[in-house]
Amino acid sequence: MAYADILELHRRQPRRVNPAPLPRAGEGSERVAVTPMTGAASLLAYLGAAPLLAGALTMISNPASGVDRFLVLYGAALLIFFGGVRWGVAVMKPKGPTMRALLGAVLPMLAALPLLVAGEPTANIMIVMGLMILLLVDDLRATRRGDGAPLWYLGVRIPLTVLIEVALLVALAAGMRG
Repeated sequence: MAYADILELHRRQPRRVNPAPLPRAGEGSERVAVTPMTGAASLLAYLGAAPLLAGALTMISNPASGVDRFLVLYGAALLIFFGGVRWGVAVMKPKGPTMRALLGAVLPMLAALPLLVAGEPTANIMIVMGLMILLLVDDLRATRRGDGAPLWYLGVRIPLTVLIEVALLVALAAGMRG
C-alpha cells in the first residue's frame, strides 16, 4: 500500500465531533460527521461476496456439485479476513492495541482453522453463519464503545453480512432439497 493510499484512507475516516463512545439506545445522541466510503472500497467489499453468491446459485442448479465444501472454505477465509480487519483497527489506535483488541483479532482465525479441515459441509456452513453473526454483533458493540472500526465500515459490513448470510442460507436450503 502506497503512502498516498494511507493518506486517502485517513482522510476518508469519519471524524467524531465528540470523541465519547456512541450512546446506548435511549440515551443522548452524539453528532458524527460520516464521510462516505470510497467507491473502490465499497466495490471490493461486495466483490468479496460474489463467490458465495455464485456458489449458492450453483447449489440451486446442482446440489450434488460439491460446491458446499468451497462455501465452507471461502466462509472460513472471510472469517480470517474479518479478523485481519479487527487487527488493522486495533493497531491503528493512537495509544496502540490493547490485549483485548488483539485477542479479538486472533479469535476469528482460531475459530476458522477447524473449518479448513474436512468435515460435514452442512454443519460447517451453519458454524460459519453463526460466527459471522457473532463477529458482527461484537463489532457493533466495539463501535458503540468507541473501540471499533470507522462508521463507514459498519455501513458496508452490516448489509454485506446479511448478503453473506442469505447466500449461505440459500446454499443450505438447496443442499437439503437436493
